[in-house]
Amino acid sequence: MVKGKLPATLDAETSDSQLGSFMRVLFITIALLLLWVPALQAASIEQQRDWFKQARSALNSDQIKHFHVLKDKLGDYALTPYLDIWYAGKLLRKGDEHLVADTLIAYAAVPESIDLRNDWLKYMAKKGNWAGAHRLIEASPALASKFPEIAMMALWRASQYADISSQQKVIFAQTVMEKFSSRWQQGKPITALINPIYTAWVKQGHPNDMERWSRIISFASKGHWQKTAALSQSLSKQQRQWLKYWRSIQKNPEKALQAWPESLSSVESVRPASAIISDGIKRLSRQDPAKAWSELQGLKSSQKQIAPDFFSTLERSVALRAARRHQQIASKWLAALPSSFHNEDTRGWQVRLAIIVQDWPQTLAVIGDMPIEQRQQDRWMYWKAQAMAASGNLKDADQQFRTLAEGRGYYNFLSAEKLALPFKLASPEIVVADTLVAEIDQIPGIQRASEWLALNSQNKAIREWHFALRGFDTIHWKAATVLASRWGWQDQVIRAAFKAKEMDALTERFPMTYAKQVKQAAHATGLSEAAIWSIIRQESAFNAYARSYVGAKGLMQLMPATARQVARKLKMGKGALKLFSPATNIRLGSSYLAGIKERFGNLALAAAGYNAGPYRVSTWLERVPFDAPEAWVEAIPFNETRRYVQQVMAFMTVYEWRQQKEPSSLVARLHAKVEEVSLNGIQVHDVELR
Repeated sequence: MVKGKLPATLDAETSDSQLGSFMRVLFITIALLLLWVPALQAASIEQQRDWFKQARSALNSDQIKHFHVLKDKLGDYALTPYLDIWYAGKLLRKGDEHLVADTLIAYAAVPESIDLRNDWLKYMAKKGNWAGAHRLIEASPALASKFPEIAMMALWRASQYADISSQQKVIFAQTVMEKFSSRWQQGKPITALINPIYTAWVKQGHPNDMERWSRIISFASKGHWQKTAALSQSLSKQQRQWLKYWRSIQKNPEKALQAWPESLSSVESVRPASAIISDGIKRLSRQDPAKAWSELQGLKSSQKQIAPDFFSTLERSVALRAARRHQQIASKWLAALPSSFHNEDTRGWQVRLAIIVQDWPQTLAVIGDMPIEQRQQDRWMYWKAQAMAASGNLKDADQQFRTLAEGRGYYNFLSAEKLALPFKLASPEIVVADTLVAEIDQIPGIQRASEWLALNSQNKAIREWHFALRGFDTIHWKAATVLASRWGWQDQVIRAAFKAKEMDALTERFPMTYAKQVKQAAHATGLSEAAIWSIIRQESAFNAYARSYVGAKGLMQLMPATARQVARKLKMGKGALKLFSPATNIRLGSSYLAGIKERFGNLALAAAGYNAGPYRVSTWLERVPFDAPEAWVEAIPFNETRRYVQQVMAFMTVYEWRQQKEPSSLVARLHAKVEEVSLNGIQVHDVELR
């Protein structure tokens, strides 16, 4: 039969009825195919996603046959490797490790394989397969830092049984003893897993006095006296008295330090004496830095057996604590430190203390003594210009402000305002070849990230994205920025632009996502949309699923307790704590911010309260009045909060520009309740951002 021809039985001799019947069946078949094929094509990726979810569910519920049927349907679907990894992991948990090695080799580029490798190492340790554990750690050295006990035990067993030279065995054993000794001295627990190493360590004559005191100090400094008691049994009566004295210091550091025992002033007592002094002075400085400083000077003069550098380190600690409490005496203490004990922190606080009291000659002197890399930071260039202007050197001050005004940021915007110059705001297009963007898009890990986004699994998508792009240069990160922008993946657009060093790409770096929800929140709270966007940008970079290590959630990083409090005030229903819902998070977060602003009357103070807590802001205001807002913001004790406030205030300028508004005065916003201010000759209204 010739392909494409009708069979001979249906030749011209075939009856009309037979031919008609055949043609009807053929036409119906073709019609059904025409209906079925496009439907199959249109539903292909959606069907694969559905099968993937079904397969995952089947695996989790131990429906293994159904799992395999579904997995086989997926073909080259991007996330199929996950099913293989999860299946190998499930078998491993049941005691079957035969698929693990091949799975790890096949999917080494899939970040989920890291979890399988970790589980395999723990499984081998549990089964006592130390040779296998040792080989796995050698192949993946990062496992040693993640599982130090398993790594020690694997190396210990290797030193006993491995088919290696005697010299190598000795090196392995010495390495294990050193690692164990360091861990023991740091106060780490000794678990049953590494008890054999502990037994061998003790047989070698450990712990010695130095090691024992190290572990005691690690416990006692944290107030863990029950753990200290067992260790102190082998100490002399005199040494146990020292520990009793140390405990009294923790109860009342001022009184106890004034009764320093003579026995702690010998050369033999240097180690415990240093630890007791350090702990006592730090505890007293939390209560009263001035008293701590006074006690420290007395100890410094009497404890000649302790090196001077030890006391200089403590002096720096006490002086910085006093400086962060805005105590002017700290300026004198910091100035008295040996030059080798100065760092970026000490010099910075010397300047801040001078700024608070408007001591401009001191401001210029300290900035002038800074190393050039610190002196050239925008922060100190700005305050140098301020000090020069206040000292009457207007020409040099203007030149410094003019240089700073070329940049874009908190100090740059303030400098531009000083000279009535326009802000440097523009967003040039990111130029990158489409072929390079396409190249990035074709990376398997990037395709997996795209699929996880489609399945609404942000964390797995982020993990794939960064795993695939690790080690890439700025050009490739630029292409990744463009790709993430096309996907509408705003938080990764922001991060990719930073990696690409595309700092001028303001459109990409400052998205206006969730515009509807932000507008509604602005209307409800009286805040500006720019203010709400700025907090979102600073808190989560527009990752609606962001979760901090302390438990803050969502776009505006709300703590659940805070969210519940605000929700009750707003009389919201049971769904109020869906903090990964953008609408809910923005409503609650903006209401909380508005409440802090109402309390303090100023957005800069509200931003500080949002980050550090309103109570702390109240405390800072008691120490330093808000008469000079720029100086007050500079003197915020926490580096994170200071940067936070400055970022939010600067971001507002960018967001107002992005809304195609004339950016309002940053200075006016800092000064809170000013109803109307002139900026560059233009009347700017409503700077309270109501």
